Amino acid sequence: MRLASLRGGVHQAVQGLASAPLSTPSPVRSFVTMLPHVPKAKQAGRGLGSFVSQENGTTRPQFAAAGMPPAAKKSAEAPAADQQPVAPAKKVDASDKWKEITVDMWRDAVYTNQTYFGDLISDTTEFVKTIAEHIKLSGRRCSLVEVGCGTGEFVREAADDFRTAVGVDFNKEFVDFCKEHTIPRNAAKSHYLQGDACQLYELLKEEFPKTPQRGSDGLIRRGVEFWDDTRIVACVGNTIGIIPEELRPKVYEQMAGVAGKDGVVVMVYWNAKWFGDAVLNFYHANPKLCGAFEGENVDFKNTTLKTPMDYKTKWTSVDEARAIMEDLGMEIISLREKGKGVFVAARRM
Repeated sequence: MRLASLRGGVHQAVQGLASAPLSTPSPVRSFVTMLPHVPKAKQAGRGLGSFVSQENGTTRPQFAAAGMPPAAKKSAEAPAADQQPVAPAKKVDASDKWKEITVDMWRDAVYTNQTYFGDLISDTTEFVKTIAEHIKLSGRRCSLVEVGCGTGEFVREAADDFRTAVGVDFNKEFVDFCKEHTIPRNAAKSHYLQGDACQLYELLKEEFPKTPQRGSDGLIRRGVEFWDDTRIVACVGNTIGIIPEELRPKVYEQMAGVAGKDGVVVMVYWNAKWFGDAVLNFYHANPKLCGAFEGENVDFKNTTLKTPMDYKTKWTSVDEARAIMEDLGMEIISLREKGKGVFVAARRM
């Protein structure tokens, strides 16, 4: 791709964003007020599994997040009348592709993200911990579920603030890594599950049975404490932005179902206002993430990138985030725009 051409496209897009009226975040209706910004030294390797994982430096170009199969490619052209029809290309199982991602590939991506997303990583952790603090101040116990935990950085970082901390990812190697690197003092409260986010509720019911059950290891499991807690169900690091669009409603519904009427769904999107900058200074600068691409692969209007490797990502504006929650029938507790992130906390009405 000619860098000058790409820079021109970015410049035009940024000018358009600058001229557009800025949206005003909706007023906070509940326990989360302004997200506190406490300057911290950036911590190496704090990449937020699902958070940083998700799309960040995750060398997951053509791979779906948290077990979400990518949409099959459509045939670019119909066969000419005098040509024999060509059979459609066989769909590739996304799970096989996702399993090709190694821990080393993932963690290299996490460290890369520290350069571009360092403040956002810190802000995400603080946002979630602040919500947990307010829940506990009301006299309730609190548990965390992260959709798309990657190699577990975010869950390990946040575990101290929760009675139970759960990470879910589709990649077995990631889940094994998380289990092997659990902080000893949090071993009893930390759970890492391999599975599809579209089946989140069933995965958690199996891990935390509401009535005592004997597991395959012979141990009696009773998960009523988990279901009694107020549950924060988080999908951060723009994980949702690389899940195929047709599957996102199912993931949102599963998250809301697990959170329940008293719980909180937390989404951290990558801010659409930074999309042009990210195309040039993140994606183009890190071709191992999504592969090489041309200007024609960038949709500035819809803040979407789709590369020839079939890597697709969507960056989200404040107004889009608000519309998503309203369409889902969720009450917005907090909606914040801060730097490269759009932070949302919502619950079922």
